[in-house]
Amino acid sequence: MTAADAPAESRPNPLLPFTGIAIVLLVWEFSPRLGLVSSGSVPPFSDVVVAAFGLFADRDFWGNLAVSAGRWAVGLILAIAIGVPLGVAMGRNRVLFALVDPLLTMSYPVPKAALILIFVLWWGAGDLSRIAIIIMGCLIPIVISSYHGSRAIDNRLVWSARALGTRSSAALFAKIVFPAALPQICAGLRLAIAISIFTLLASELLIRQSGIGSYMFTFLDDGQTPQVWACAALLATIAFLLDLGYVRIVHASLRWFEGDV
Repeated sequence: MTAADAPAESRPNPLLPFTGIAIVLLVWEFSPRLGLVSSGSVPPFSDVVVAAFGLFADRDFWGNLAVSAGRWAVGLILAIAIGVPLGVAMGRNRVLFALVDPLLTMSYPVPKAALILIFVLWWGAGDLSRIAIIIMGCLIPIVISSYHGSRAIDNRLVWSARALGTRSSAALFAKIVFPAALPQICAGLRLAIAISIFTLLASELLIRQSGIGSYMFTFLDDGQTPQVWACAALLATIAFLLDLGYVRIVHASLRWFEGDV
C-alpha cells in the first residue's frame, strides 16, 4: 500500500514540515534576544536575513560563488565519470573487485578533509587540489552504490538478453546492467552531492585564497558574525534546492522504480 492509498487520517499533515521550520526560526530569533545564547556567536535570524540581502548586492559574493560552483561541478562530474563505471565493473568482475576493494576499504575511514594538505603538497594551492578532494570525497559512495546496484542484478536478465541475441559486453551493459543498477547509482549520487559541497567548503576554508569558503572566512576574521551566518544559511539553502531538484528529476526519470532514492 502506497502513501496515496493510506487512510486520510493516517497521512501526515503537509504543513508539519513548515511548522518545524517555523519553530526553529522562532527559537533562532528569540534565543539571542532573551540572552539564552550570545548574540555575538548566534545573531538573531532577522539580522542574518538583513546580512543575506547585503550579500546579494556584493559582487564579490557572486564572483566567489561562481568560482566555487565551477570547482564543485568539475569535481562531481569527474567523480561520477570515474566512480560509476568502476563500481559497475567491480560488481560484474570478481578480479577487479579483489584488486580495488581493499583500497576502498583502507581509504574509507580516512577523513577526506585531512587529505587536503597532502594534496596541496602535491599539486599546490590551486584549483587542482580542491577538485581532487571533491573527487576523493565523492568516489566511495558512488563506487559502492554502483557496485551494489550491478551486483544485485538477477543473472536471469543477462541470460535472457544473451538468448535473445545480445552478445557484446557493451550492449549488455547499455541494455541490461546499467538500467537495472540505475536506482542504486542514483541513491549514491544523492549522497555524493552533499559530500561534494562539504569537501569543497572544507578545502576553501583551509586553503583560502578564493571561493565562497574563503569569502565566508574573511567575515569571520573581521568579526562580522551575521555575514558568516548569512553565508552559511545561503549555502544550506542552495544545497537543499540542489537535493530537492535532483530527487524530483530522478523520480520523473525513473517512474518505473517504486522505491526511494
